[in-house]
Amino acid sequence: MNIKIKYIVSDLNGTLVDAMPIYTKVFCDVVKRHTGVESPNVAAYSIAATGTPWDEQFSHILESHKLPKDEVPKLMDEFCNIIYGETYSLFPNAEALLKLFKTRGYKVFITSGSGTGPMMKRLYEAGIFPYIDCLLGFDIYKKGPKHIEMLAEKEGLSLKQFALQSVYFGDGPGDMRLAKKAGLFAIGVAQTVDPEILKEAGADLVLAKIGDALEIDWENLEIRT
Repeated sequence: MNIKIKYIVSDLNGTLVDAMPIYTKVFCDVVKRHTGVESPNVAAYSIAATGTPWDEQFSHILESHKLPKDEVPKLMDEFCNIIYGETYSLFPNAEALLKLFKTRGYKVFITSGSGTGPMMKRLYEAGIFPYIDCLLGFDIYKKGPKHIEMLAEKEGLSLKQFALQSVYFGDGPGDMRLAKKAGLFAIGVAQTVDPEILKEAGADLVLAKIGDALEIDWENLEIRT
């Protein structure tokens, strides 16, 4: 079924912005400082869980080591304080892709597990804020189906109507599951995890890098629901 696309929904970190190596290192460092747990498995878990809210990742680590989960807010505070002070770069051709979307008249929405304020700062610093029509961070509502519902409501559409006209970009399996649960066409960008992980999580299309989306025939892209 060929449906005209009107909306682009995208994750930010790991998809448009090259942030995951720093995020993963900080995640492991915070876990080690607060729990004493130091294991390659922590990094492997964090990478495999890409797209899953960070508080849920901390909670999983604490639970798996039989540690109290009431420490999660403290870990999150330290994690956020560090990552928000770092400097990040756009992936190659990310800006060119956003320009293309605006030229085609698409609305571009960002959904992220980061805070909205730091996201705005990051987008301004990267010079791409003018291409973004709306951004939702965890301080507005935790990243998940509610973000998609809020975007649909913003456009005056039912979730189904919105999903039929939207594609979702993400770099993690959590992103793919979120997109498919909401009924969106899911494009996985294998810049963080193996392409097969994205396919197994439900990706309709997998790209090696975000810049590859410039080669898509957007006018004739078939969105299957």
